[in-house]
Amino acid sequence: MPEQSSAWSQGNPPATFEKLWRGLILVAAIHLGGMAINLIAQMLGYNGLDGIPAKFLGL
Repeated sequence: MPEQSSAWSQGNPPATFEKLWRGLILVAAIHLGGMAINLIAQMLGYNGLDGIPAKFLGL
């Protein structure tokens, strides 16, 4: 069986990597939630949310 890195303790990743992955999962969940809200709004015939990304670009 291969030996684990000394940075890993008892099979757990270092705390910084744990924080990184949890942060990425949180950002991805927020992004997917926003996309779902926009999709549902478009299905209901409301297109007012389409301009939000352009506002971040200053358009």
